Amino acid sequence: MTLEDPRHLANLIRDQHIYTNPSAHSWTSQYKVDSQIEEFHRKLPGYAPTPLVSLPSVAKRISVGHVLMKDESHRFDLKAFKILGASWGTYRALTERLGLPLTVSIEELGRRARKADITLFCATDGNHGRAVARMAKWLDVKAHILVPSNMDKSTQQRIASEDAQIEIVEGDYDLAVKYAAEKASASNGLLVQDTAWPAYEEIPRWIVDGYSTMLHETDRQVLEIAARRADLVVFPVGVGSLAQAVLTHYKNPNRSAALLAVEADAAPCLLESLKSGSITSISTRDTIMCGLNCGTVSSTAWPMMRDGLDATTTVTDLESHHAMGELRSLGISVGPCGAAPLAALEIVGATPLGLTSDSVVVLLCTEGSRDYVHPVE
Repeated sequence: MTLEDPRHLANLIRDQHIYTNPSAHSWTSQYKVDSQIEEFHRKLPGYAPTPLVSLPSVAKRISVGHVLMKDESHRFDLKAFKILGASWGTYRALTERLGLPLTVSIEELGRRARKADITLFCATDGNHGRAVARMAKWLDVKAHILVPSNMDKSTQQRIASEDAQIEIVEGDYDLAVKYAAEKASASNGLLVQDTAWPAYEEIPRWIVDGYSTMLHETDRQVLEIAARRADLVVFPVGVGSLAQAVLTHYKNPNRSAALLAVEADAAPCLLESLKSGSITSISTRDTIMCGLNCGTVSSTAWPMMRDGLDATTTVTDLESHHAMGELRSLGISVGPCGAAPLAALEIVGATPLGLTSDSVVVLLCTEGSRDYVHPVE
């Protein structure tokens, strides 16, 4: 499947920003993910695969064979996929620092980390911070989570409920990341951050690798429901960590699907970088899709997104809100970031994405329902 000539897309997508890369269909990733990650997750307290939900009414409306939504609102009791990356990234980073084998138990790793007096640090715009705090709770070590000043109180409270220390930064997400790195470096801390920069790339890569469990689950479920592999995968993008995992998984010699990345229109750092041809930091606005409110893409994700994404688009708060309402009418409760892929699919439609009546579309719904200020019509 290839995308329609991008020169014609502006007329097809009514005022919708979209960037296409026709050469992406032939790009493949050579990166290999550690095969033991899924088994690691299976040993965590409360692990179970999250459901893949069929949306036949959506499939009929856009004239494709199947639209299937991976519902990460059921991931542990955290309502988000981020714990998959935070847990594996923390585990790998601690075993590396403490010189322990990858067979060490969570209990023994926690005992050794406490003896070394290690605190976990990260910055977050939402779910990653809570995930790091949950991993710290499982390890019985301290967590220090820095959050931007525009984070809503309910999100802060969910992070604090994991017994983490919350620090509010008078600035945006990028500034919170900077302060988290500085504080971890100045103490006996371990920075577990899901965005990379040239001097900090190993731990973000491990975090990305952790998301592979969700994608392996999805593959098995798609085959059970549709008896064929996905033709298109649609997913939200903040700094690009999930995008990096999706590209690694779906753009390889053994499987290939077209990929549509979705940003909040208030924080289109990927779209602007694609237009300029290099990483471009931007100022963002407030958005109900707070997990996507990032101003700079990850340095390790960037070259893969630049070369491997078939299309990138943006959705507004109102479009995400309407998609949440549609899913609620179907008995599915998700959050603004989780609804963004459905909003994008319905706005862009099947034709520009090269979909047919037999196509299988997978939407990665990354978070469950939460409180937010409803946008005005």
